[in-house]
Amino acid sequence: MKIYVQSAGFSQEQDYSWQEIIKDEQKQIDEPDWVKEKKVLLQTEAHSIFLGRESNNLILLVTGMKASKRKDYRGRTIRNSIALIAQDNEDNEQKIRGITVLALEGKLENDIDSAIKEGGEYGFEVSYETIDNLIKASLQTKNSTGTKPVMIGKNSEDNRKIIADELKEYRLPQKTSAYASEALVVVTGIKKEDDLKKAGVWRALSTLIEKEQLTKYETPNQVQKFFPSSQENRKANVKLIITLMISMGVIGLIAVWLFSNPMKLGYNNPAPTTVFLAAISPGGQYFVTTDPHGKVLVQNTQDKTNNTIENNAPVKSVAISSDGSYVVTGDDTGNVQLWDVISKKKIDLITNNENVNPKHEKAVLSLGINAYENKIKIVSGGDDGQVLLWNVNVKDGKAEVSIEKLYP
Repeated sequence: MKIYVQSAGFSQEQDYSWQEIIKDEQKQIDEPDWVKEKKVLLQTEAHSIFLGRESNNLILLVTGMKASKRKDYRGRTIRNSIALIAQDNEDNEQKIRGITVLALEGKLENDIDSAIKEGGEYGFEVSYETIDNLIKASLQTKNSTGTKPVMIGKNSEDNRKIIADELKEYRLPQKTSAYASEALVVVTGIKKEDDLKKAGVWRALSTLIEKEQLTKYETPNQVQKFFPSSQENRKANVKLIITLMISMGVIGLIAVWLFSNPMKLGYNNPAPTTVFLAAISPGGQYFVTTDPHGKVLVQNTQDKTNNTIENNAPVKSVAISSDGSYVVTGDDTGNVQLWDVISKKKIDLITNNENVNPKHEKAVLSLGINAYENKIKIVSGGDDGQVLLWNVNVKDGKAEVSIEKLYP
């Protein structure tokens, strides 16, 4: 069984990184591809669980577990993640089921926290022995077999206990789809019910699901393949994503054209000159509004605090990260600007590629942002017909950015 842990150190240079944990060493690695593929169903900045299969392997990914004492340079609690991958056989299946039970019962967080100490080159050191003992102790599960339907419900303590009790007693179901990859247990925050159903998850919990109790559901005839295992399928999914993004861009352009030409809508009054924009964080705690002159207001609905940011040009699009730390704005000059909400300062986006112009040629009409600590992804759509992906790494108030053109 291979063990991977993600965590961070105190200093800004000791950002989040994945480490492969081997008996005699701790080796920094790039995020495994299978982790990237599986976490699309998770809210990684919060405590989330993914248990599934990848070809002939079982995998377990548990993210967003809080450290009890360790904080980063901004005073934020560090969150730990663990990923396990092992050949799909009876012994490993029993072990991974046992660890999943600990995660569902809320006990894994403390166990992983106790295995990670501050220090070392990367800012944290992981005890292989502690995690290995945890895996060995997880064999307190039975191996009953049975056939159970796929079920979905709200991410609640009661439902997590139901699934934990099932995993203590029963073996995982045999392959439930024709695909090499499949999701068996997903416990997450801000994922929609339809997305989980399309993935054909055997046991799915999300805070966005309205049904309090676990409920049977019918999987689609053709289960959406969220986790491609071949290059051909990856390309197909990229084309699908780009097609959807283009479609959304076209819809946005049509909307802008219609509202800028009210006669097309049958109105006789002139188009309004004052346009306000608004966006809300996925968890609902933060929302941001802008006025036509570039003023951006970020509000925290829990502690009732406000932060005001001044953009130099009229804002045409805005988005906010799930934790309220970052706001991204797009203006009518084509600039995409990233803002640190706490300091109210603009973060300079710097690219080392002279052949890439870090802006749109025309107004930025749509934006999306995903931020995990200092690593940020931004998607922008412009009136120039381009869709750009911004991969951002924030350091010392500045940001190294690489830009990919998704379309055309």
